[in-house]
Amino acid sequence: MKTKFLFASLILMGASLVTNAQGYKDGIEYYKVDRLDNAKELLERNLNDARTDKAEAFYYLGQIALHQGKVSEAAANFEKGIAANANNPYNYVGQAAIALRNGGDAKALLEKARKLVKKDPKLEVEIARAYYDANPTTYAKDIDKCIKNARKWSPEDPDSYIFEADTKADKQDWGNAAGIYELAFGQDPNNIEAYVKYANTYFNVVPSIAIQRLEELQAKVPNSALVQRELAEKYYADNLGTKAAEQYGKYIKNPNHFAQDEVRYVQLLFFGDKFEESYDLATQLINRLTPGDENIYYMKRMQLYNLVQLKKWPEAVEAGKSFFDTMIPKGSARESRDYTDYGQALLEVGNGAEAISAFEAALKLNPNNFDLIRYMGDSYAETEDYVNAAAYYQRLYDSGNCKANDIFYLSRYYYGIASNKDLDEAVKADALNKSQQYLDEVDKMVPGNVQIVNQKARLAMFREGDANTGAAVEPYRELISILDAKEDKSGYQNYYRSAYSYLAGYYFNRGDKATAKSYYQKWLDIEPENDALRKYINSL
Repeated sequence: MKTKFLFASLILMGASLVTNAQGYKDGIEYYKVDRLDNAKELLERNLNDARTDKAEAFYYLGQIALHQGKVSEAAANFEKGIAANANNPYNYVGQAAIALRNGGDAKALLEKARKLVKKDPKLEVEIARAYYDANPTTYAKDIDKCIKNARKWSPEDPDSYIFEADTKADKQDWGNAAGIYELAFGQDPNNIEAYVKYANTYFNVVPSIAIQRLEELQAKVPNSALVQRELAEKYYADNLGTKAAEQYGKYIKNPNHFAQDEVRYVQLLFFGDKFEESYDLATQLINRLTPGDENIYYMKRMQLYNLVQLKKWPEAVEAGKSFFDTMIPKGSARESRDYTDYGQALLEVGNGAEAISAFEAALKLNPNNFDLIRYMGDSYAETEDYVNAAAYYQRLYDSGNCKANDIFYLSRYYYGIASNKDLDEAVKADALNKSQQYLDEVDKMVPGNVQIVNQKARLAMFREGDANTGAAVEPYRELISILDAKEDKSGYQNYYRSAYSYLAGYYFNRGDKATAKSYYQKWLDIEPENDALRKYINSL
């Protein structure tokens, strides 16, 4: 099963005890690349940390609220920022942004901000964003003036170029946007915002280059949770499962990781065949959650999947029972694999009837799971329930997705029905006709196949009963011709034996003892240790 298997709503609570992060600054980085929910979580998580600049943190919390349409919450955050440090100019820019959106006069607020830090290019770009977010057309001249000022005061500062690239990206002008982002991090090789936005813009064009840029950036800023996560995500999106798992392993040690990323890591470990590690992490997450938390459901699913891969069948059965006893979270649903893995575990511990029920449930969810249809048919055949075996393979045939091998087995399973003495004669007759029909069909598809030709002979013998009228003579001659043409005849002894035995009997019953004896001799040649056959030949 290929990699890229994601479950809906896999959000759970969690934390890591390993230190290595930038505190609230990680939240700012997430805000700048438009990961607003993530940014808010990190800013709030680190708000009471002694290292946090609360005025700055409240400004970005206000901006997040403003972008989410929560104007009252934004205003309250900007007020808290001013209360924390009235000399921080950015919260006045935040208040001005609200005024601009409401069509009010923001000049006094903006001038107050500019007086606190004169000729600051970063502040000027932030003012440009306030105008842009309010109305890029109405305030086009103001925006242009801000950007010109920023570049006049500090031509090397990357923020004005990032802003310009953002405006290109808003118009889906991806090529120019990527080029300007590249210009920005060329001026500031450690600029996380420019690198990440470049990677996100360029990933759909040339993924390898986007990944290369993020790898370069991580080497420069190894403690950035955002960069660690973005690189992990890009590996994952580019089907680089092993690298993605390794990167997530590093990232979730950062205290500023997100709980849902631990779930992703459990999945990546699973798809990287690290089943023990995946199982252990899923178990840890379950134990960390409070009873009744809906996210326990998802980790119990992963416990089941991992135990099946580890072939720990009794444990997998218990995990499956626990999983199916857990309430399904709102908006979620069972997966077909839930039932197939549970069914396989049940089958391995001898609970065949329960396993069949699980497989049937899986097929209801995914009627086009042709591998499961084959598996079900073959499972019934192993118990000599050819009625159900044929029914599943008939379903496969009727779907139009069958292969030659499927048609061959369909013929064999109908043959099994016809051979059942306990069934109604009409049922057996119908099965015999279908067995012949599908065998003829597959014989045309794959001429000269040993198994198919052998089955032709068996079916002919079945039709003639004990009479040995010669119905199987031609199929057996064809079979012998196919076998004789093979350089390596090992493994075909039983086929030869069946053919020689039938042909010898056929000719003996017709009084042609010489021909009969020749076939008996051929039989003895491949089975020289058969003393009873040798004595019989000598008696002829």
